[in-house]
Amino acid sequence: MGGILEGKVAVITGVGGPTSMGATAARLFHAEGASLVLADVSGQERDAAAALADRAIACNVDVAKSDQVAHMIDLAVSTYGGLDILCNAAGVSGVLVPIADTTEENFDHMIDVNLRGVFLTMKAAIPHMIARGGGSIVNIASTAALIGTPQLGTYAASKAGVVALTKVTAVEYGRQGIRANAICPGVIETPMYDAGVVANPGIVDYLKALVPMGRSGKPEEIAEAMLFLASSRSSYITGLVLPVEGGQTTA
Repeated sequence: MGGILEGKVAVITGVGGPTSMGATAARLFHAEGASLVLADVSGQERDAAAALADRAIACNVDVAKSDQVAHMIDLAVSTYGGLDILCNAAGVSGVLVPIADTTEENFDHMIDVNLRGVFLTMKAAIPHMIARGGGSIVNIASTAALIGTPQLGTYAASKAGVVALTKVTAVEYGRQGIRANAICPGVIETPMYDAGVVANPGIVDYLKALVPMGRSGKPEEIAEAMLFLASSRSSYITGLVLPVEGGQTTA
């Protein structure tokens, strides 16, 4: 018996590291029957694809580079015959400092990866989804896009841009069968979280103290939300900004 993504083709970015949101979602999507193109800039995309064996190929991609993004989308279409799902999980947190201490280089890097990367992947994917009769786009934003958090100004700006792009995409392409939704994770135990604990323990402790459920989240909890929004289970949902954060933004 097939899973809920049986016969679907998905591109997932940001699969570096087995506990990343992208790699965790990849395992879940594969178990539900999807054929996958797994992308990252780190080289770890090869490990993510190899761990799944069949119906998964790796693609080394800098999502801020339009030619590399186009190659990634073309690889999915040429290998599997089309594209149904795009999950943008690639992202960086950059150097977390107050706005006046943020360098232009740090700002540019976060905007390039977190926002430009989402724009480029959607731009490349949408025509193929239209040709397929529709599709689902799931973008990973952040609770930083919803609430003011010290030292996350540039990161928050990039993720707020992701929220805006997602909503506009939902409006522009809804009648062509494309749904676009965004997930706003809170404090989730990923490689980015681990790096933050080492580099900015005070910020991590500050964020965790805001969570009514009293704990950090697991990447599997984000992956389940990604699966829901990618699948037909959410067939009448588009333009949604879904916080998955233990109540952090409601406290």
